[in-house]
Amino acid sequence: MNQNDSIYLLAIRGTLAPKTLEAARTIHNQTAGHPANVAAAKSLGDLSHMVYVPLQASPDNEFLILDLWNSLEGLNQFFANPTVQEQAGQIFTRRDPVVWAPAGDFTSYHIPSPYGKNERYVAVVRGTVPSHKDAQQYHNSLVAGATNKARQRGHLSHDPYFRLSPTGTPESNQFLAVDVWMNAAGMGEHYQDPEIMAGFGPIFASMPASSIWVHPVGDWVEW
Repeated sequence: MNQNDSIYLLAIRGTLAPKTLEAARTIHNQTAGHPANVAAAKSLGDLSHMVYVPLQASPDNEFLILDLWNSLEGLNQFFANPTVQEQAGQIFTRRDPVVWAPAGDFTSYHIPSPYGKNERYVAVVRGTVPSHKDAQQYHNSLVAGATNKARQRGHLSHDPYFRLSPTGTPESNQFLAVDVWMNAAGMGEHYQDPEIMAGFGPIFASMPASSIWVHPVGDWVEW
């Protein structure tokens, strides 16, 4: 994989510091969403910044940020800024920032949404695979066999990643899949399909963690 040609996913999942979502929205827009910070992030390679909350309200007050970067150097430079770290502390009391690299040779796809289909649901699956080779075989077979059925149920995209390992260290077996849907009922039907669920088993070394997210209410700065 050529790191200069890759688009990396920065996923930050954690617990909100503000007591209400509206207060969190205000702080987010004043910090991460401040025009100067947005301009700085974009200039360093931040292509997309999206925010999410769990589909079903969680007592843990969880929050998820998904950013796409095409410069690891820029990403590291941006988050090395003490002010950026201090502002992140205003949004989260606890956070787990992880950089994910595209899983080479793992099937991914993006299908356009029909006009007027504006609902968006993001399904995230994270777990450990026994090996890249075996996981790739089972993953690609599952995706190839389920693409048409998933699309009929409202599937828009599938993106697989592996956790980015520091230079000179073994590749990580931590795997992440991010799927976007335009139909909640269809998504639920898909993830309750016994045939689909059976195909997940061989991919992972143990039961993966899964979650479903939606855009929070209100005007949040995104790009």
